[in-house]
Amino acid sequence: SPEEADSKGSRSHGTVENLWYWLKTLYRESPGFVWLYAAGIGVGVGTSFLGVYMPSVLVADITAQAGLERILGNLAFLGGGLACLYLTETWIGNTKQILGKRIAVKQEEEVVKLSLEASYDRVERAEFPEEFWRLTERHFWSREYNTVFMDAFAALATALTGMVLYVGMLSGLSLWILLLVLAGTGVDHVVGLQCNKWDTKNRHKWLKLDYRMNYLSRRTSTYEASKDVHLYHMPPWLEKLFNRDLKERLHHTVRQQGNYFLIGAVNGATRMVWEVAAYLYLVYLVCEGQLDAAGFVFYFGIVTGFASWCASIVSSMRKLHLEASYVEEARKFQERLCRSGEEGREELVLPPGHIPEITFSNVSFQYEGANEPTLKNLDLTMRPGENIALVGLNGAGKTTLVKLLCGLYQPDEGRILVNGRSRAEMTPQEWYGLLSVVFQEQLILPITIAENISLQPREETDDGRVWAALEKAGLTETFSRQKLDLDTFMGKVISPRGIELSGGQQQRLTLARALYKDAPVLVLDEPTAALDPIAESQVYEKYLEHSRGKTAIFISHRLASTRFSDRIILLDQGRIQEEGTHEQLMERGGAYA
Repeated sequence: SPEEADSKGSRSHGTVENLWYWLKTLYRESPGFVWLYAAGIGVGVGTSFLGVYMPSVLVADITAQAGLERILGNLAFLGGGLACLYLTETWIGNTKQILGKRIAVKQEEEVVKLSLEASYDRVERAEFPEEFWRLTERHFWSREYNTVFMDAFAALATALTGMVLYVGMLSGLSLWILLLVLAGTGVDHVVGLQCNKWDTKNRHKWLKLDYRMNYLSRRTSTYEASKDVHLYHMPPWLEKLFNRDLKERLHHTVRQQGNYFLIGAVNGATRMVWEVAAYLYLVYLVCEGQLDAAGFVFYFGIVTGFASWCASIVSSMRKLHLEASYVEEARKFQERLCRSGEEGREELVLPPGHIPEITFSNVSFQYEGANEPTLKNLDLTMRPGENIALVGLNGAGKTTLVKLLCGLYQPDEGRILVNGRSRAEMTPQEWYGLLSVVFQEQLILPITIAENISLQPREETDDGRVWAALEKAGLTETFSRQKLDLDTFMGKVISPRGIELSGGQQQRLTLARALYKDAPVLVLDEPTAALDPIAESQVYEKYLEHSRGKTAIFISHRLASTRFSDRIILLDQGRIQEEGTHEQLMERGGAYA
């Protein structure tokens, strides 16, 4: 649960601390947004008071048989003031919505940027997709989160201001009515707070269900999934999966609605008690001659307004308590993603064309929750320009070694040296610039072919280098035959005229991407696992052809693809079991042979 995850992360923050933090955040991003709400407090109190005061003035004028001119004058003065306040309130409300959406867009960009720049091991966590979806979908991308937060804050401030104003007026009428309203408000607050606590404690349960249903509907309705869905007659099974989660989700929804009903019922009951009591007391005062008709109208409006302020305080505090829990989720998510410990690192400056020597010195690595290390005291030197093949059974540590090499993970023990210097002293960006990596899972984005190869904006892409990379990767003939250009979109998500490439063509496209980057270290993590032997051989021939003059690290399960390597490393249970050329290892007759 989120609570368990939080206990492993950063410290928890209190409700008031979270509210103050978010208020400061909104003020920093848009001072005008916060000041509009501050102005709205005075407008709200003024509107409420004039709404109570104007009817009593008119009743007083009528009962006193004042002239028409005086009645119309008071009506114009007070009504005009009330109209101006209403217009101001409308303008403030519309402007707040605009500014609130602008802030939300900025926050979306910041969260996405933070996620993209976060350390890979933090993004790789199993909980990350759900946390990211919950934060963006529920709090930011709805683009109403900030306005809801500030509405509750402003409503509380307005209610407190109005309550103080009305207390002075009510204290001269009857203290016991004042205490009765306050007692009812206290009951409402306690009930609302308990319902809020239940909501906060159980929210992760239905959000997990929401995420699963969203994921299921999104993944199974794609172009890629449609073939399997139809051919294997999957709709009944998928419907059963969806309905199972929906049934459980409705169970939580019913309980939620029950809480809302309880809050409304308690609020209605307490309101009925004090309204009846206040009404009877005011009627009694009129009958005893202690209060005239105008005073009755005025004080009944004051009592009603005071009770409304109290109800608003309870409602606002309940909302703020809930919003504070959302802020806590956002803060913890962002704190987990923030990079740390990169200050003071030096840039890795290498001469043009220089290929570094990379050394793993006594490196160990263990995944969180694992019983034993995946890599154990590994020593390995990758000499400049060397072609190395990593082989071994599943779970031997090949992909983990590659991720450590790429800087996606950091060793738990030992060091990774670059030309004798610890890589930990260097910035990740500089290190990433030395690597061209092709993974087993191809990243083919729904953007143009040119952008898929350069992974840069279209205007920053060098078309000449793209065509050169495509030619080296063996794709120009395919493109010419299908009459494709660099601005053709990949996939049909963005453009219905987008193209779909075969598995081998996708591998060639990722090779073109690596060739476009032209980094001194080429890393291939089982890029041909899904291909047939002939297609695999063709792809590897291209990789080998263009890895000359670079350090190349290959991972493969098929030993035939390793015979061209300068050195083969056989990993077993996180250690190097054998190493040498294909011929040497075959002659030894060991585990490799």
